[in-house]
Amino acid sequence: MFLSHRDSVKTKLARHRYDPRVKTVIGADVWIGEAALLKGGVTIGPGAVIGMGSVVTKDIEPYAIVAGNPARTIRLRFSPQVVDALLRMAWWKLSDEELRRLGPLFTEPERLLKQEGFL
Repeated sequence: MFLSHRDSVKTKLARHRYDPRVKTVIGADVWIGEAALLKGGVTIGPGAVIGMGSVVTKDIEPYAIVAGNPARTIRLRFSPQVVDALLRMAWWKLSDEELRRLGPLFTEPERLLKQEGFL
């Protein structure tokens, strides 16, 4: 496939436009496996996990585990209620001091969310 863009080749063989302004958005706490490919312009929600070698062609919802070619959702990491609470808490925006205080609870997200009043 040839993409149009500024380059040194004078003969243009492109049938598809390349737009370098298309933004790909990767949320907080996302894990992307080795050799995964992301299509330009997709949004990866916070907490998502992308399996090794996956080809992501569409947006990925928060806290989803995806894999394959094309990447498909296998399951959510947490229940929909916990995912909603994590998004409302937006823990990745907390101060370093708050993160240190809450750190021991990050292995028990439901307990953390209940303690902080999000569940």
